[in-house]
Amino acid sequence: MQHSSLNINKLTPHNLAAQCIIGRLSSDDYYKDINYQENIKNFVKSGIGGFCVFKGTAADTKKMLDELQSFAEIPLFFCADFEHGLPMRLQDGTAFPHAMAMGYADDSELTFQCAKAIAEEAKAIGINWNLAPVCDINSNPQNPIINIRSFGENSGIVEKHSLAYLQGTQSANVLSCAKHFPGHGDTSVDSHLSLPVLKKSKKELYDLELKPFINAIKNGVRSIMVGHLSVPSVDDSGLPASLSLKIISDLLRKELGFDGLIITDALDMNSITNNYSNSQAIELLFKAGADIALIPPNCLKAIETLESLIKNDKLLFEQIKRSVERILGAKNWCGADKQTTKLNLSGPDELHGKLALKIAMKSISIFGNGTLIPIQEKIPIGGFAFILDDDIQPGALFFKMLAQALDNDCDFGFINDEISDEDLKSFKEGIAFADILLLAFFYRAKAYKGTVNITDKIKKIVTDLSEGKKTIAVLFGNPYVKDVINADTYLLTYSDSLPSIAASIVKLSGMHLNVE
Repeated sequence: MQHSSLNINKLTPHNLAAQCIIGRLSSDDYYKDINYQENIKNFVKSGIGGFCVFKGTAADTKKMLDELQSFAEIPLFFCADFEHGLPMRLQDGTAFPHAMAMGYADDSELTFQCAKAIAEEAKAIGINWNLAPVCDINSNPQNPIINIRSFGENSGIVEKHSLAYLQGTQSANVLSCAKHFPGHGDTSVDSHLSLPVLKKSKKELYDLELKPFINAIKNGVRSIMVGHLSVPSVDDSGLPASLSLKIISDLLRKELGFDGLIITDALDMNSITNNYSNSQAIELLFKAGADIALIPPNCLKAIETLESLIKNDKLLFEQIKRSVERILGAKNWCGADKQTTKLNLSGPDELHGKLALKIAMKSISIFGNGTLIPIQEKIPIGGFAFILDDDIQPGALFFKMLAQALDNDCDFGFINDEISDEDLKSFKEGIAFADILLLAFFYRAKAYKGTVNITDKIKKIVTDLSEGKKTIAVLFGNPYVKDVINADTYLLTYSDSLPSIAASIVKLSGMHLNVE
């Protein structure tokens, strides 16, 4: 059955309900666990609308998506968070700099090309919906979950680049998604952990947070994701925006005139699961006017709940029919029923790699004593990577690449909050020879971490280590670290992806690189 020829009036309440649910999907689990695979196939047989993809390789993901699409009666949506490329969720594909790097590069044509490249790679593995761009304005430096995922701190930059991004995405016939409505930038709580509150008047929302979304709506964005955050000036009930009739139906549909797909943020996040049962959340969000529930904790239960609701509520039944018309129209637009293009598995696309490096080079900012960069030959260096958890991989890659680019003695180590006084003493002794201290900070927003801040302990460690030495701080994530640590020179990349690490090496070493 092809959706373009479907008669909406012939779909059963079960068919209608199932189309409005998107589940979680991982090729790692699909190929390792036969029970998981059977569950996913049962979801497809039940008529589920689609899946949000996490984990695995591009090749395994493509194989899995082609297989699932082949026996879906109604073609499936496959969406993913590929904000800065496939490696945000998968093991391969081209890594691009984060959105904030694009904002600082401030070349909307490069942002358009970046989004188009990501969409082409997504399409090649069967993904037809990229849950991006982030339209949040990162006006709060303490924001623990948006940070470098935002294009910047002011509405003009975010409007300009989110527009270029959505246009680049949709030029490849992949749906784009403006998120997280009505704006998650000025919050200090991670909605994966608990419910943030946006304490802005409605006028303030129109003056800042809503601007990129209004701009996206005017320019044909095909979907909007509603965030899990409370906005008392619009709905004083305490409901998150994702479950609020006043925010979804009244503000987004009626006031702003958006007629595309409305999807919630993932419903398995603590801001929802701590406060609502699966059935409560499903009832609230659909009665509020959303079209799609993203990743409810139990998909079959979610379908059953919605089916039961629309059997007993004629108004809701008509509303869900309109939702499914939007869903089928969007699936038709992105060609969900068509075979995906052949995937090049020999490695990331060379042109895409050059584009990523070009954006990374253009985004770098240097503050303070500029004479320390590039680092002079033969000067001994001591280096430390500061990490939020045990993820040493980006730091190890940075120092490995640096050692290959510089003809300098360089010892380096890793530091996080768990470091002992004994290890610190040993580190200090180890850099006694160094004339320059290179401090690389890999601090960025991560789900369930709850902070991007530097602790007082780390601030003190930086002060102790840098005593009497020329110090260069390289910030690969949170740029606001610059305001709380002491260094002679700051190099900001606004991203910790591979091209941003490579661009920092080019700057630090003084290499000449042609990325045209």
